[in-house]
Amino acid sequence: MGKQSKSRAAMPASGAGLIRYMEEEGKGIKFKPEHVLFAAVGVIIFELLLKIGLI
Repeated sequence: MGKQSKSRAAMPASGAGLIRYMEEEGKGIKFKPEHVLFAAVGVIIFELLLKIGLI
């Protein structure tokens, strides 16, 4: 085998209208995964409290 550069990784080819999302950055609000998780848990707890009649 020939020498290959270890600093560069080969990226898969994009074709047929497919894009690599690493290169695309849209405008808008960015959420961290932790914030989404906390929001989901908060909604679940709120719904449980509504169901048992505390709110």
